[in-house]
Amino acid sequence: MSTTAAGPENSDHGDVALHQRVDSLIASAGLDDAASVTDVLATVAQRRGRALELEPLPADVEPGHVFGLCLPYPDRDVILFRTGAGAEHELHSTLHECGHLLFGHVAAAGEAPEGNQLAELLPDLDPELIAGALARSSYEDIQEREAELFAMKVRHVLAAAQQRRGDAILRRFDDALT
Repeated sequence: MSTTAAGPENSDHGDVALHQRVDSLIASAGLDDAASVTDVLATVAQRRGRALELEPLPADVEPGHVFGLCLPYPDRDVILFRTGAGAEHELHSTLHECGHLLFGHVAAAGEAPEGNQLAELLPDLDPELIAGALARSSYEDIQEREAELFAMKVRHVLAAAQQRRGDAILRRFDDALT
């Protein structure tokens, strides 16, 4: 096994462990047979014991590195997602943020960066929540890698469910023709 100066999470073993952690979370949450994003959202809300709200990022937020944010409040979780990039991108961003919530990647306490556009556009949101959410921006960070892999794997689960539904419809259609 080879390791790098950055630590074991970047080694071959670390990648296997990463996949195992994500697979384990998906299985333990019962998402390995989810049929829709609605199923995923309901599972996240149920597992976290609070409501889950989806809201688009304000249109005034400039495109850039922020594609989605999850903001955990004591009584609810809010996922903000960027619109206008297409349904697949919105789905992926939402699932990525669901991964953060299920893994328990909580926003770190800290001050919002000076001139933080989101803090200015969303004055009712706690600046510490925004700052913590914005701090998660590197795919080399293990939390980002977990959330990204979670989103990719759950998208495959949802695609397989969609394929099964399509196959079932075609079988019923074929049966009706015979």
